[in-house]
Amino acid sequence: MSTKNIFRRSLLKASAAIAAGSSGLLGMGSALAKGVTDKAAIAARPAALAKFKGEIVTRSDSRYLGWFWAMSWYRIKPNAFPSMFARPTDRDDLALLMAYANKTNTRVVARSSGHNISNPVLAQDAITIDMSLFGEIGELDMASQTIWAGPAVLSEPLNRLLYAKGLSFPSAHTGFVTIGGYLLGGGMGWNMPAWGMGCGSVVAAEVMLADGRIVTASATENTDLYWALRGVGPGFFGIVLRYKLQAHPTPKIVKNTFFYTVDQLDKAVPAFLELLPASNNRSEVLGALGMFNPPGTPKDKQTWHWAVNIFSFGATEKDAQEAARVFTESGVGKLAAWSKTENQPLTYLDLYSQLSTDFYSEFRTSEVALFTDDPAAVLKKLGAKLQAKALDPRSFGFSVLGCNPTVPEPCSFTHKADHYVSWYLIGTTNEDVQKNFALMDELYADLKPYIKGYYINEIDLPHFPHMARECFSEEKWKKLQTVHQHYDPKKRFSTYLNG
Repeated sequence: MSTKNIFRRSLLKASAAIAAGSSGLLGMGSALAKGVTDKAAIAARPAALAKFKGEIVTRSDSRYLGWFWAMSWYRIKPNAFPSMFARPTDRDDLALLMAYANKTNTRVVARSSGHNISNPVLAQDAITIDMSLFGEIGELDMASQTIWAGPAVLSEPLNRLLYAKGLSFPSAHTGFVTIGGYLLGGGMGWNMPAWGMGCGSVVAAEVMLADGRIVTASATENTDLYWALRGVGPGFFGIVLRYKLQAHPTPKIVKNTFFYTVDQLDKAVPAFLELLPASNNRSEVLGALGMFNPPGTPKDKQTWHWAVNIFSFGATEKDAQEAARVFTESGVGKLAAWSKTENQPLTYLDLYSQLSTDFYSEFRTSEVALFTDDPAAVLKKLGAKLQAKALDPRSFGFSVLGCNPTVPEPCSFTHKADHYVSWYLIGTTNEDVQKNFALMDELYADLKPYIKGYYINEIDLPHFPHMARECFSEEKWKKLQTVHQHYDPKKRFSTYLNG
């Protein structure tokens, strides 16, 4: 059973007060932890870190609780307490930290935005290295359409810069997720049918190793390290200082929407699956399964729906409309309880305002993301169970049909099936957490026969530790062990690969 817990609301308020300079609760990550480093805090630092220019917060520091809350995006926290938090300002600071960790035999873990539900950045007695100051975006090379960006770079600002030059990057569907951990785990991003997983557009990375050396990992340098960082997720055994990213010409986009009640899923999902081959990876079929209703639905008529947004891409708006025609001129609209097929034009930046679940996602208590060959069966069972048993009406499922979760080799990411389904259980109390864990176990038992693999970035590893191995092929899992042993023989990094 997971050790996760939700602290009481009074403690939430106390931690907000403790964190100097904070103006709210924890939804915006490390902003809560920003404070003034006073003389007492500096005096409490280990002598070996006296020249460290950034902030260090030890357990004796009055700000420790505020930093603890700020390092993870979710309201739920594990009963695991790092020995210290450190925010390096540059590579020299990082080198000091790694030398100190090696000298004291202390584990380390890097944090970019703390969006992983497993809370790997809060490891017992480890040093949590907050990489939030490594957010520099380099100069765009228009000839190769590549750009260097640090792990703390947010998805939306990155694409704002690229968009001005006619380019885009397949970053997260959510604009306030940083690229750091997102890319390590594969990266479920926009326009996946055409571009594949986000990490497939990582050309190279600069990485600090366990011994403090900084190396470049690419298809021609430190190739095993490059192979690992494209898919290993929170198990990575290094610290990414910056990524070299391959941008893509910005497509034109049109959006069409369909709503289906849960009892319509057995017909609607197969109908979409029949159309996917004709779409030829030109449309992204995103479905949110929950208490989502067509616009204008009276409150007493609201119920659970599979709300499907189809984003069709093309070099021109005419191309995008042609791609959309596969769905808009089919029978899927006749099966819907409500539809809007007007080819609403969107810019690439408009995509970041399309997911309504972002506004309360910090209340997720548990989640599982899987790949399957039979999304119809999975969504039907998931919809029926969630509609009947979800504690919080904000709980929901999510699907990407025909998502094409590919990464060109070399990569540790494993493509096991073409369709993605996930669920997210919302809760606000300790009792909710335990009940949601029980429901998650029920869902897992029901859906296990249809699961081909998992998405390492969105599984609850403390609750389901076996899922880590099942994210990879047997061959790639064995290679991960070997590469991990080579680059981190003393297990300096906190990772699920340590067992």
